[in-house]
Amino acid sequence: MRQDIAMNKSLLHLIIVIGILLLPSNVFSQQLVAPKKRPNVLLLVADDMNWDSPGCFGGAAPEITPNIDKLADQGIRFHHAYVNISICTPSRSVMLTGLYPQNNGAQAFQRILPNIQTLPNILNEEGFLCGTIGKPLNQQELFRWSVTYQWQGVGDENEWGRDPNVYKEFCSSFFQMAESSKQPFFLMASSHDPHRPYGGGKNGKEYFERIKSSKTFKSEEVAVPKFIPDLPDTRKEMATYCTSVRRLDDMVGTILDELKKSEHYDNTIVLFLSDHGMSLPFAKVNCYVQSTKTPLIIRWPGKIAKGSSNKEHMISTVDLMPTILEAVEISNDSPTDGRSFLPLLRGEAQEGRDAIFTQFNHIHGRTPYPMRSIITKEFTYIFNPWSNGKRAYRAAPMSGLSFKAMQREAEKNPQVRARVHHLQHRTVEEFYDLRQDPHSLKNILNSKENESGYEEEISKLRKKILEWMIKYKDPALDAYKNRHSPEYLERFLADYTATAKAEKEALVPYEKAKGYRF
Repeated sequence: MRQDIAMNKSLLHLIIVIGILLLPSNVFSQQLVAPKKRPNVLLLVADDMNWDSPGCFGGAAPEITPNIDKLADQGIRFHHAYVNISICTPSRSVMLTGLYPQNNGAQAFQRILPNIQTLPNILNEEGFLCGTIGKPLNQQELFRWSVTYQWQGVGDENEWGRDPNVYKEFCSSFFQMAESSKQPFFLMASSHDPHRPYGGGKNGKEYFERIKSSKTFKSEEVAVPKFIPDLPDTRKEMATYCTSVRRLDDMVGTILDELKKSEHYDNTIVLFLSDHGMSLPFAKVNCYVQSTKTPLIIRWPGKIAKGSSNKEHMISTVDLMPTILEAVEISNDSPTDGRSFLPLLRGEAQEGRDAIFTQFNHIHGRTPYPMRSIITKEFTYIFNPWSNGKRAYRAAPMSGLSFKAMQREAEKNPQVRARVHHLQHRTVEEFYDLRQDPHSLKNILNSKENESGYEEEISKLRKKILEWMIKYKDPALDAYKNRHSPEYLERFLADYTATAKAEKEALVPYEKAKGYRF
């Protein structure tokens, strides 16, 4: 009897095997292939860090970013990636909407327009768990986050936002939450470093130093950026900046360690970048290359070649949202000003990536300094409708040691004096040859004589920026068309200023009700 049972089982097994083999090949493959699992997305954003500060992009100091460098070794570096605007909230709003500031509503420290489709909103509707920690861009009802980190107390985000342990605890909990819910996730983790006040210095507020950086840099160890003079106090400020960059790197390492401990490590797209350039003169709150160029790194196991780099194509953070959506295979017909660069991640070429458009508007209703720029790998053109030769530019990057040192040096050094004057007053138009002048030190449009030999290039960029302003409904379009009329530009700036102040006043009740601090 046992033998008969065994024979019957063997026969049944044989029949099942034969039946499977006789099935159509497509049915057989469907039975064996598990349901496709969408990749997770981890977006790491530095606050006020220059594109060439990480070691993998040149490095502002030795051993400044070991964790970021390791991430670069595992993915691709983009050498011509740019944010659209060089100030925190508007820059991040562009990343999460795929729209330029004039189209998403956040031209300065403003909320985005109601009913704008955002990246977390779209992903949420597709079953993703969407979380954010760090730089306060919560605006829950507008961005539609699933989970937001709640700071320990009112107004202390600057303290806790510089503590890698806070990110460790939240990320560990968030990854576990995603595992339990069986949801793919999108997590945006934004450090407050290396925003002012920098680490390792006398900041006036001790709580910013509650958590020390893993490495403190000395003045003699750092490289001073070429767009400011190399002076003792610029070195001193750069040393504290580099110390703050290293604490950012500590945070990145902590988050990636938590990701490794989870089940998500091999199925997560990791993106790292900065929201704009450093808070030093000629960087943040401007439209120069160092203002908007960002150190973009993307890791995607099995999809992106390790240790690769892209030096040919120019991309903008307005492209991030459509790229991420395509990467996780979500089609969406929401309006967007950007386009996916997913082909570049696959190692393919992509046409039309030879120029970047950037801008600056105002800081939460304060004196506006509207600027527009077009950047190619060879040249950059900047339009400054606020510049009349008398009006003085003033912004936060000029509040530290570096600018004060430049002012003192200007009293005896004509070259530095000219540099300080240009920072404060500019000209309506600027044009730089980045091949010979990568730090934008010599404005070719300063005099007619300097234009010789560049007429064709200047004309091309003027035409391109006009086309861009028309296409994307730039509020400074008419000012650009009338850029040779000082009277028109003064009227434009007066109207622009009034609008900015009105927008700020209208936002105050909303800010108070929500407890937001910009």
